[in-house]
Amino acid sequence: MYPDDPTGHQLVFQGFAESTINRMELSACIVALEWAKEEGIGRRYSRVQIFSDSQYVVNGQFSAPFWQKAKWRTAAGRPIDNWDLWKEFLSAKSKAGLRSDICKVQNKSTPLLKWVDKLAKAAAKSHPRIDRGLVIGKIGRAKVQGAATMFPAANQVLVVRIVGSKTVGRTRENRFVFEVFDDATSTYISKHFAYCTPVTGTQLHRQRGFRVRMNDNTDYPQILEVIEEVPLPKAERKKKRSAAQHIATP
Repeated sequence: MYPDDPTGHQLVFQGFAESTINRMELSACIVALEWAKEEGIGRRYSRVQIFSDSQYVVNGQFSAPFWQKAKWRTAAGRPIDNWDLWKEFLSAKSKAGLRSDICKVQNKSTPLLKWVDKLAKAAAKSHPRIDRGLVIGKIGRAKVQGAATMFPAANQVLVVRIVGSKTVGRTRENRFVFEVFDDATSTYISKHFAYCTPVTGTQLHRQRGFRVRMNDNTDYPQILEVIEEVPLPKAERKKKRSAAQHIATP
């Protein structure tokens, strides 16, 4: 849609069978930039604005060039999730033929945004394709509620219970979600995530306990060594009781 121009343009983008919110938000912006190039918008206008309710994309547009220069790692060295799409985004942005800015809006805050949201939901159900770049991790049942936070690494040796794992970044580094086990109280006290090399990652398995050694980088926590596997207490099982009592008679 253009200022002082009653013409409306509708773009229907086919959905994907399985993906993540961040990948779809970023993919939508890539398609919009590619559409701007195909339609030759740069011949009539000097700037295009893309409106998104994704803070991930709005903030990432400024960081992506620096991630690319750092070979798709953050300033702290952590591998970038969805680096394949960020690479496509930068390419589409440079080829669009005009300045492009992604602006933040509140989801469904206007009739137009409600209409866009309705189209997006319809696209998700219409002959979805496969997101080839999606990395599906393995997830187990967690005992600690809430989201995992980045582990405050400081050369600790600790016992962890592995909850989930997946590969991230261009080098396919391992990213593990784990719960920290406290021997003194025999309880799980917190849930975090950290990284490790694929070689170290082969020693870690979900729903099992391990004594590990961490590095000393709070901005890029890594499991440096798996010292040993540690038995963890099993969950108490409630015994089913019979509703009727049977008495044996001689």
